[in-house]
Amino acid sequence: MANRFHILIVEDDPLVVDVIAVSLEALYRVCSVNTVAAAVAYLQTSHVDVVLMDTVLPDGRGTEVARLASDLGAAAIEMSGYPQVMDDLERSERVHLLKPFGVEALLSTIGYALHKVGGSETRTAWHTDPPTSLGS
Repeated sequence: MANRFHILIVEDDPLVVDVIAVSLEALYRVCSVNTVAAAVAYLQTSHVDVVLMDTVLPDGRGTEVARLASDLGAAAIEMSGYPQVMDDLERSERVHLLKPFGVEALLSTIGYALHKVGGSETRTAWHTDPPTSLGS
């Protein structure tokens, strides 16, 4: 399946990466890195459709990665389990997931983000109904 969407996971917790990757690899092409620097380098050399990033990383904030991803035309989804950051994400209009989240919320949010960035049905990848609350 060479035409699958490519998702880059930017997360420093290997267990979280493993769970997300296992949940997505049947439907998407999945790669992962664990720092902002590695994400920036990857984005500058590879085509990615969606970047799923933690908001707090060892060498910076996921928002830096989100900006670059958006500039390159990729959908950006921020994730966090930190209460302060979760509050900020809930007040923002950015596509996000609040940890912990389930597989259905993950798939729905990815589908929504692909639809939002693509702006057409050809980029839509809904696997469940569109999310009513991205933090659920």
